[in-house]
Amino acid sequence: MKIKTSKGFLEYTSHLLYFGNHKVKAESMLDNIRTLTAYMDKIDINWGPAFGSLIGIVRNDGFLPWNPVFDIYILKEDEERFKDILWLLLDAGFELVRYERRGLYYLRRNDEWIKVFVLHKISADVRHTGGTDFIHEKYIQNTAKWDFKGIMLNVPQDVDEYLSFQYGDWTTPLQTVWYKKNLLSRYSHWFWTWIQDHLPDSLYYSWIYYHRKKDFFFFKNKCQLAGIPLPANVQLASMKPRKYKKILTVGVYDLLHKGHVELFRRAKGLGDYLIVAAQDSDFILKYKPTAKVMNTTDDRKYMIKAIRYVDEVITYTDVDKIVQEIDFDVFVTGPDQCHAGFKRAILWCEENGKEHLVLGRTDGVSSSELKAKIAEKTRK
Repeated sequence: MKIKTSKGFLEYTSHLLYFGNHKVKAESMLDNIRTLTAYMDKIDINWGPAFGSLIGIVRNDGFLPWNPVFDIYILKEDEERFKDILWLLLDAGFELVRYERRGLYYLRRNDEWIKVFVLHKISADVRHTGGTDFIHEKYIQNTAKWDFKGIMLNVPQDVDEYLSFQYGDWTTPLQTVWYKKNLLSRYSHWFWTWIQDHLPDSLYYSWIYYHRKKDFFFFKNKCQLAGIPLPANVQLASMKPRKYKKILTVGVYDLLHKGHVELFRRAKGLGDYLIVAAQDSDFILKYKPTAKVMNTTDDRKYMIKAIRYVDEVITYTDVDKIVQEIDFDVFVTGPDQCHAGFKRAILWCEENGKEHLVLGRTDGVSSSELKAKIAEKTRK
């Protein structure tokens, strides 16, 4: 098996896992988490302990005795960066022992397992693991550092509120995970796992989508009982079967730089086909006469198309119009693309079953900084 990364294809052996009566060995797992943290923090992504592992840290200052793995989350928009550090984690003694298309990685080191959930954004307020769990966005974005055995980990600022919503009375220990020891259960689990691994995408995502709709129904009921409003027409877009997943991102791209290339790389990693829309120069100058666009629309499109991650380049005027005019699955924006037009475009995406993700900036480079440096050098 292999996973595509920016450094090439990472090959791994996929295992049919079954944990039986395995219990986490604290010292070995702490060493794993400490090593993982050192690499994860280098790439500056949002990640932290999840689900039962979070309860163990906050309530027990340890690991739940019935949880055979350590659960963490990453965000879908950070998955490409995570895949890139897998190479470094392999050098540090980790093995990638399993990957599932819905967004799930299993890492092994020191005979202990770390389970990495990729959180897909299904609305402005909700993330989805691809499995049974849904998480409100605020608990992912608003975090605080928690000192766990000398390791600083991200946990929700309102951790009590989050765990109470997710699990009810989480302060009282309650075993929720069981692995039967008999051979029949083990082989049955392996059989169904093998079937899922070998289904074509069309059948796999249809099967996942069917089951996740039930989970989402229960989540919406839980939200209703808690008085937390959800958009009435929010959809599980990431689970819908489709042959090709098209990604759309938009911008001016006047001075192409490393940050733009990184944006295109990460955006392409979210799907199969990347469409980049460059804003029309005449339209920009019509509404911003003082704007200093250095390259024509055609020249900007020519340079963008030369970047290997880009499959198609188009021209747009209003962002809230272009999202309605072309076929795509995921709309990617940057943190500074938040004016009224983008808000309307994002709302349209959420109301029409399109995913929307915000990719963070690449540190140390921006178009405005480049223009300032050019102006300074010109004056000299």
